[in-house]
Amino acid sequence: MTTMYAGYGLLIDSELPLPELAPETSRVPAARPDAVIRLGTVRPPSADALLLPRGFWADGERVGLDVPGVGRYVCERGTRITVEPAPGASADALRLFLLGSALGVLLTQRGLLVLHGNAFVVDGACTVVLGHSGAGKSTLAAEMHRRGHVVLSDDVVPVDATGCALPGWPRIKLWQDALDRLGLPSSGLDRVGAGFDKFHVPLERGALGPGAVPVRWIYVLDRYDGPLRVVPVTGAAAFTILHEHSYRNEILVGELRRTHLARSAALARVARLARVDRPRGVDSVASSADAILDHISGTSPNREEQHAISAATRAVDA
Repeated sequence: MTTMYAGYGLLIDSELPLPELAPETSRVPAARPDAVIRLGTVRPPSADALLLPRGFWADGERVGLDVPGVGRYVCERGTRITVEPAPGASADALRLFLLGSALGVLLTQRGLLVLHGNAFVVDGACTVVLGHSGAGKSTLAAEMHRRGHVVLSDDVVPVDATGCALPGWPRIKLWQDALDRLGLPSSGLDRVGAGFDKFHVPLERGALGPGAVPVRWIYVLDRYDGPLRVVPVTGAAAFTILHEHSYRNEILVGELRRTHLARSAALARVARLARVDRPRGVDSVASSADAILDHISGTSPNREEQHAISAATRAVDA
């Protein structure tokens, strides 16, 4: 038995139950899925396969991931993920890598620029916040949500060829200390995985529909010895940032790398990039949110840019 789920602009038919996600009910039962997820035996990589860091491998049109004690995943042509569980692997662990790394590979195969960050809406356009694991991206997104900004996506942010971010699942993953900082209880929340003090926090998206939103601002979270500041990033440094903070950039080889470069160039033309340097050892979630929103208000689109944003949004929604 399979269930349909929706996210990142896709209708996904999954044999694995995905309780973190809401089943798709708005489309007709006979709707053809964009991608399928199935349990099955995964053919090992061939002798000609390219072995990549962190358990990834590329073998023709197949990109695989081997996770010891959890299972083997293979993504094919951006339309199918096959999962072969390891003996004794828990369902939580299987879903953790399926909805993270494997889905990120599938989206990359579909020609999307997949960024490791969070996306939220400010003044009708999308802001993307990037950063390495532990940088505080999700905590900052939760703070923006608390202030009334719609969160489009957490952890995985796919951007299409037009420079629009696709909304993902309506939830944020937060550690216990982040919940405590934001004054949110963990009771009743599902853990990301057994043994993790990290929880799925469901979000309300209000009146925002399922359409994509044009990306206009990108911020990279960093730490340094000094006061909080926002520093614009231009030129070749922008490409370096987009590659460094691409989701699972280990797989960017061959045609995937060429597509990634084209998408990065297109995004750099329409979005403003900046680095948010925060003082080490200081809880700067609220002040970082203030700095980003102040920076956005000082670089708001002019009338022609705002017209382009509105036109792109109408085109996507249509």
